[in-house]
Amino acid sequence: MPFYHKPKAFTQLPTAAEKKSVKNGPHHAVFTSRFDKYVGDWKNDLKEGKGLFLTKTGKLYEGDWHLGFRHGFGTLSHRLPNGSFYLDYRGCWVRGKPEGVGWRYYENGDVYFGFWKSGKRHGYGKMWYKNGTYYVGYWNMSEREGMGMFVQENGNRYEGHWEDDLKSGLGRFYHLHTGQLQEGVWECSVCVKSKVSDIVIRQFCDLPTEYPIPPETLRNSLIILERSAIWLKQKIGEIDQKLKHCIDQM
Repeated sequence: MPFYHKPKAFTQLPTAAEKKSVKNGPHHAVFTSRFDKYVGDWKNDLKEGKGLFLTKTGKLYEGDWHLGFRHGFGTLSHRLPNGSFYLDYRGCWVRGKPEGVGWRYYENGDVYFGFWKSGKRHGYGKMWYKNGTYYVGYWNMSEREGMGMFVQENGNRYEGHWEDDLKSGLGRFYHLHTGQLQEGVWECSVCVKSKVSDIVIRQFCDLPTEYPIPPETLRNSLIILERSAIWLKQKIGEIDQKLKHCIDQM
């Protein structure tokens, strides 16, 4: 008779070693095969909880993890030649990509604050450009689309509809350097039909018109405008109270 009986609870050595190698709880430092470094919490061999991840190329993420993905709130930075880190993004993440509300700091000096979806600017947001211009309104996959306001360096501003990152549809343009308001229709950022009127602050502007705009003499001008093909096909777009308040305060 055999003198050895295999115990019922016997576990083969490779299986036991594999179970022991599964990471759970906090770990001081774990390196990948590419020499990336992770310090933080684990669950069932996946990053879960709080953690810091530094890649060999100098990308640094600090924040929440879920099922191995950047998920929750966190910051992303990159290392500069002098060894310091430059903040790229801080805000919400979903499965490894910015999604929700967050700040984005671009290397060229532009700054964005607003909503994200799958790593793209999407929904309501504000953009401060390095050249001094400013946009507040709606975005669609990183392009301006819907209702929005764009302020130029000299203070002139456009309020109206956007499509494919261009002024498109009904809008109004304030020529604050001359004291005039232009209302009409834009196509590919070019005004194709509009009316111009003086605004009440005209006399305080830098380059006011010498005389008030002469009164309109065209008969039935409103009917002509309302029946024009360009005017009838325009989309007004929706606007929420937050954006309306922001525009009205400018």
